[in-house]
Amino acid sequence: MPARLKKQKLTLFSVLLMLLFTFPLISVANRAAVFAGIPVLFLYIFIVWIVAIIILYRIAETKQKKTGE
Repeated sequence: MPARLKKQKLTLFSVLLMLLFTFPLISVANRAAVFAGIPVLFLYIFIVWIVAIIILYRIAETKQKKTGE
C-alpha cells in the first residue's frame, strides 16, 4: 500500500474515532443499565477502543507489493 494511501486511511479513521467519542454518541451509551454486570458506557468505550486497536494494526501492517511481482 502506498504511503499516501496509508496516511489517508489513518486520517479518515482518526476522524471516525473522534466522532465515536463525542458527546452525542457517548450520551447514547450513558444509561443506568448494565449488561452482564458491566455498565453500558464502559462496554461502549472498551469495545470501540479494542476495535480501533485492531483496525489501526491492520492498516499499519499492510505491506507493499514489489513491482516485479
